[in-house]
Amino acid sequence: MINNISYITYTPRAFTPNKNISFKGNIPTLTHTNIGSCLEGYIGKIRVRKDKGEAYLNVFKKYLGEKVENYTIKDDKNNVIGNVNIMIIKVPVNPWDGMDPSHVFVDDLRNFSKPGTPYHNPELEYFKDIGTRLLQIAQRRSDEAQCQGNIKLISKNESMNWYKNIIGMRQEHPPIPGQKLRIHNPNKMYLPPESKEPLSRLQGGL
Repeated sequence: MINNISYITYTPRAFTPNKNISFKGNIPTLTHTNIGSCLEGYIGKIRVRKDKGEAYLNVFKKYLGEKVENYTIKDDKNNVIGNVNIMIIKVPVNPWDGMDPSHVFVDDLRNFSKPGTPYHNPELEYFKDIGTRLLQIAQRRSDEAQCQGNIKLISKNESMNWYKNIIGMRQEHPPIPGQKLRIHNPNKMYLPPESKEPLSRLQGGL
């Protein structure tokens, strides 16, 4: 349970149910897509940045199990650029404080095009915003699954500052100065209420 959090109202970005594409210019994107209603396979495009200009990449969905989904980003040559697995975790509202601990857990978030990372594929062109878009997909699924836009994950040490400073996530159990024994994993992170709207709009949003 996360304690001592001041909650504020969060209004998720509007989306239109049962529509699988929207358009930015002439490019079909996920802006108004109800991702949960999409079948397996291609579901639309996302806009990302690259060294010179921008690009539109393809997003594919796959069911891995009950309430477990995979989203893969590919270029037009079918190269895998990014990947994420999400698990929808529904938990009853706490009757004592009214908090809803339901959330989407994010796992195996990867940008294979990013140099200097353990998963880098040197044959790929570098695309920015891959991690951001994958988190926005997870946030959209959290909204759709009535998890209030809550997302959690376990960060790698080298990614901690990006999650904190760019995405606005917090450590669920930050280290306590002077405490030698770690009872909880300090790399477990969550998206606080005040960071939900900024994440949904980061780099133009989905």
